[in-house]
Formats: sequence, structure tokens, C-alpha cells
Amino acid sequence: MKVAALEFRVADKFFAIEMSNIKHFFEVENLIHLDFLPDFVEGIVRYNNNVYPLISLKKAWNIDDGGKEDTAVAIVFKDREYAILIDEIIKIDELDKKENFMVDVFEENGKLIGHLNLDFLDDFKIPTFLNQPEKKEEKKISEKESFLLFECNGEILAVDTSLVKKIEDYEKDTIVINGMVLNLTSSGKIYKECEKVNVLVLEDKKVMALGIGNIIDIYLIDKGEITVTSEGIFNRYFLYKNKEVKVFSLNYLSKLISKYGSVIKKDNVKKFDEKIEVLLLNICGNKFAIRMSNVIDINEYDDASLNFANNSPHVKGIITTREGATYILSFEKILKKEPEISEDSKIIVIKDDKHLKALLVDGIDDIIYVKNENILLSNESDNIIGGMVINEREMVPLINIKWPKDL
Repeated sequence: MKVAALEFRVADKFFAIEMSNIKHFFEVENLIHLDFLPDFVEGIVRYNNNVYPLISLKKAWNIDDGGKEDTAVAIVFKDREYAILIDEIIKIDELDKKENFMVDVFEENGKLIGHLNLDFLDDFKIPTFLNQPEKKEEKKISEKESFLLFECNGEILAVDTSLVKKIEDYEKDTIVINGMVLNLTSSGKIYKECEKVNVLVLEDKKVMALGIGNIIDIYLIDKGEITVTSEGIFNRYFLYKNKEVKVFSLNYLSKLISKYGSVIKKDNVKKFDEKIEVLLLNICGNKFAIRMSNVIDINEYDDASLNFANNSPHVKGIITTREGATYILSFEKILKKEPEISEDSKIIVIKDDKHLKALLVDGIDDIIYVKNENILLSNESDNIIGGMVINEREMVPLINIKWPKDL
């Protein structure tokens, strides 16, 4: 049976895998190392908004050829997603898959090529993640730009919709944003005075409001239909219903918003995209995350009773909370590091529908807000990693509340 397959090399061994099981090829750049994973797992690697455990086949098979692999292939194996390090992509071609052999192989011009077998991974508890499915329209959208078009004394002007926070009808030269009164900036300071029909609120690091003419359209246009010029007040032009549209430069508007805008308190700003509050913790010198919705109490280290006998190597003590008494978990056996106890140390009490537990942490690092799509859950329920939180270019392991399963 002919199938499309990728042929590749690891050290002096050649393998192939069906293209239907391949998600991406990429150079390894964004990687975090986790000491408690098996030695052949280099860490958790990120490519775009997907995360994978990164498998070194050389380490798994005890091959030391002195070479260093930088190329990874993201694959699907038994409905789980991994990234494997390879030395070289040979080619993508139609190969003859032999199914009547004792082992799966491919044949090309009389040469047999081994089918990559990763069954050994079943013997290890390696966290894999429920990555977001690929969006087929993503490429099309990425090739377009979106603008807000408005009228100003006979001209059609445009701003990137990424800067637009709010639009409303003009009534007076002030506007209330999140309980704060903002004076309208004269449109003459931006370009020229416009008839005040609407109020346009722009947000960068500050917020600026200006009076503008009629809103014409929110327009999505192919990048190829936009003429790009040198930086100035305007740096792009395109046609809308056979009329020229001038697009304000993002850099130019950003400077003006910084100069004329006002600071709005972050906790008063209602974001368009709902975000999830995440607590970042320092545990034995490693950064972990937990959803704030699972945190029911934060206690001082002194509140804990650490002289408590228990069979579990992960139980450090016991604490009484308003939800009842519960075990205090320590990660030192997993991470093979001692906690760094100081005045910053805390006991974080966490809960879901079935579990009540407490965590001994070295300290609290930060509170961040991320989109739900940037929290990728793990397929593995019996591991301290319950998922990965993507915060800009950073990846942080999400604590699994169900771990350990016997508590």
C-alpha cells in the first residue's frame, strides 16, 4: 500500500513515519527543562501555541554519536502528541508500506526503511497536552488586515482595529472610560480638524479619545492590496469603493497616544477577551502555575503542622482550613530539591469538585491573566503537570490538582 511518508535520520539509523501522523517540522528554540521527567525527555518545547514533550531518541536508545540535533518533528502517536529530535529530514515521498511483515516497514526501490516505533513511551508517565486544533482559516486571516474607516473633511482615513477600544456618538468634549473622565484630544493634533460626529477611543499603553467624522466601515482587506510607503503620519494606502484610504502609521499613533493619552487603572479596564487569572508559584526553585479559581486560601508557613506521619512521600504535614483539614504536599521528592523556606514561604490551599489539598511553596511570584486557549491541558492524570500555561514567550507548568491520585 502506497502512503505519503517522511523519511528521516537519527544518528546512522533511517526511519519513516506516515505524513498523516505529522503535525509540524520546526527548529527547537522555546524549551523549558524539567528535571523530574525521564532523562530522554529534553523538556517541554513550544512551537506557535502548541506544546510538546521533546523526546531525544538518541538518549532513549543510548546512542552517543557526538552530534547535536536542533530539528524537531511534532507527531501523533497513539492519540498523543510528542516532538522528536532528528538529525536530518531525508525526503517526503510515497513509500510502499509493508503490512505483512513481523514489524512495520516501508520499502523504497527494494530498500527497507524501519517504521518509527515509540511503544517504549508507554512505560513512562510523560505529560502530553491537548493542543488546540489547527484552524484551517488561520492562513487566510493572517494574509488580511483589519481597519476602521472614518471620514474627515472629505478624506477617508483608517486606523488598525488592534488599537480601537471603543466607538460612540459624539455628545461633548469629555468621555467616561471605566469611571474616569477623559478630555477629547483635538483631531488637529493628530492630522487635521474633523467634524465631530463620533468619538474614537484608541488604546495602547495609554488611552486617548478623539472626535472624528462619520464611521464608514470596519474593513478587512488582503495585504497584497495595500501599498506600503515610508514611515510618516500615514504609511499605507488602499482603495475602498474606488476612493483612496490613508492609514495612520502604528508607530505614529503609538507616540501620540503616549503623549496625549491618559493612564487607565488595569483593574478597571474590562478586556474584550475573557481571561483567566493564574497564580505563579516558586516551588523548590521551579516556576509553576495554578488557576486562581482553584485557590481558596493562602496561609503563612507558620500556620502549618509539619510533624505529621503519613505513608506518602509527598505529604509534608497537615493544615486546618475553612474547608476542613487537608494534607500539605511538597514537591521535593519529585523535583529532587529541598524547598527554600523563608519569610516568603506560603501554604496554598487548592480545591476542585473532588479534591482539597495544600501546597508548600517557596513564594508567590506573580498573578497573570491569560486566554483560555493559552492553557493547554495534559492527557496524563497521574503527573504533577496538569497542563502548560503559555504567557507570551514563556511556558509554565500547570499544577495537577488530582496529583497524587492516592490522596
